[in-house]
Amino acid sequence: MESTLQEDLIGKYLSGELTPAEQGDLMSWVDSSPENQAVFEEMIQLWSLTDEQAEYDFPVKLSNAWAVLDQRIDNSTTVGTQPSTAKPSLQVVHNQPTIRNLNWVGSAAAAIAVLVFAAWWIFGREITPQSMAVSTTLNESRSITLPDSSKVVLNENSNLSYSYAGKNREVQLVGEAFFEVSKNPQHPFIIHTGEVQTKVLGTSFNVRAYPDEEKIKVSVKTGTVEVSTTSTNPNKAKPLILLPGKTGIYNNQDATLEKALDVATEDVDTWKQGILVFESGIRLSEVIPTIEKFYDITISTDLKILNCTITRVRFTHEMPKDTALSLITLPISAKFNKDKDGTYQISGKGCN
Repeated sequence: MESTLQEDLIGKYLSGELTPAEQGDLMSWVDSSPENQAVFEEMIQLWSLTDEQAEYDFPVKLSNAWAVLDQRIDNSTTVGTQPSTAKPSLQVVHNQPTIRNLNWVGSAAAAIAVLVFAAWWIFGREITPQSMAVSTTLNESRSITLPDSSKVVLNENSNLSYSYAGKNREVQLVGEAFFEVSKNPQHPFIIHTGEVQTKVLGTSFNVRAYPDEEKIKVSVKTGTVEVSTTSTNPNKAKPLILLPGKTGIYNNQDATLEKALDVATEDVDTWKQGILVFESGIRLSEVIPTIEKFYDITISTDLKILNCTITRVRFTHEMPKDTALSLITLPISAKFNKDKDGTYQISGKGCN
């Protein structure tokens, strides 16, 4: 098996050895076609299946790993069949029907599983059963280190509980938090927010799940995250695999789960620095609750403009409230005023 550049980059991505420049090359390849995206996601899912067996820490040379897998896979092809001179690869040909031969992936996964299982007997480790709970109030955020060494920044008006008593590290979250998860494939890290379950396949990401907001959002900064729903609806959405810069959104009203507009990775956790960023195309109905929390104000809005979308905008706590409201109302030809009781009223003619 002669590995292509994409295969090498994916291998380094899964092993955590990818440089920033190489990550840019890999993401460009993944985003260049739906076929490439599908191949990459299948690789991640296969890796996660083997990765759940154990975490091991010993030096691995990428070239040697490919050579071992190459030999095993080539050997397997000689049983009952004539070996082909053409080697399977992950290359995707554009503008024509694509057939992806992923037999080598299954063989690679099996070979990796054997190595991982062996390493588990030598290097396997357990986590002492532990639990904790943390909450924040208005205008308060807290930096937390969980018992498993994962780091969390909890946003205002949020509640988080952590527990480990068996296989999984479980987190219950109400509100918003940014996570940097300590890797331990023996014990998956799972976050529960309403009917949404976020399983960590990578490292850092943001989860926003306030009860008074219509959507739950998961945005990835680094690594890979799997988002699924625990809804009992027989037509519930399929799980999403999210890569850096991708956001998954669960709608509490219709139980849908879908990918949203891309977000710059540096904007995923700007709230930790007191900065609020909205991407172009987001509806006013989603913007208003966030602004209310950010500035600790109450806003009343005409129903006919709630579906209007805004252009990209960036706020800071130092920005006057009137300036912030002007930035979201002017593009949709709306206006605002402040009542005597301090409530802001936003009105307009609506939008197409």
